[in-house]
Amino acid sequence: MKIKRILAAVAATAVAVSTMAVTAFAGQDTSNLADGTAYLNLNTADWAAFDADWTNVEVTGDGTYTVSMTAASPVDLGQFNALEIMNGETKFGTTYIVTVDSIKVNGVEAKSAEGYTCSADGAGVHTRVNIYNEWNSPDDTATNKDTGTPDNRCTDGDIMSKSARMVASMDDIAGVETMEVTFTVSGIGGAAAPAEETTDAADTAEAPAADTAPTTTAATGNVPAAVIVSVMAVAGVAAVATKKRK
Repeated sequence: MKIKRILAAVAATAVAVSTMAVTAFAGQDTSNLADGTAYLNLNTADWAAFDADWTNVEVTGDGTYTVSMTAASPVDLGQFNALEIMNGETKFGTTYIVTVDSIKVNGVEAKSAEGYTCSADGAGVHTRVNIYNEWNSPDDTATNKDTGTPDNRCTDGDIMSKSARMVASMDDIAGVETMEVTFTVSGIGGAAAPAEETTDAADTAEAPAADTAPTTTAATGNVPAAVIVSVMAVAGVAAVATKKRK
């Protein structure tokens, strides 16, 4: 009977953690996006899911691109929001630059500072340009962990004059119905192909839009729930084995 109670407790806790994963992250579900796809990683202050239409675009070379979000109802965005390119550091290398030209919120220009290009959470996998990130700041000493090249980069090389908060404050991203970000890519070579945007209609995000590696990320401070569940399940099995030996 004690063994059954242990297993029941492990299962109940696993269900609770799995449920938490649904609401722990916002933004769109990026699990099926192709490498080189640019998208908006937008989140509420409490990481709650929200319904929105997302327009992403495939980066094919140097040029100017636009991505956007249209919310089903006004949403207050939180402490972490960014433009990202799926596996951009891997696909295009660690020296190309993404420069945000415009950030329109509800049709009105909201960009008040210049941003910089970096890899998501310093992992050297996805490319990121922070739109509003309270946890990051430019760092001219940061390097890619694999190549040793500068992780924070911009066209004029003056990293410390840039900002991780191109939008001045959270007040500027409250009540967001639409966001449109236009950006220019340089350093890849070639030219942008005719825009082939992809739109995911009325997506409700239920998964992290950032890296999926089982580590705590600098952007969210969350460990993927699946990892927690796995650890708990192993602990439960160990507990049962101990009971049997006794």
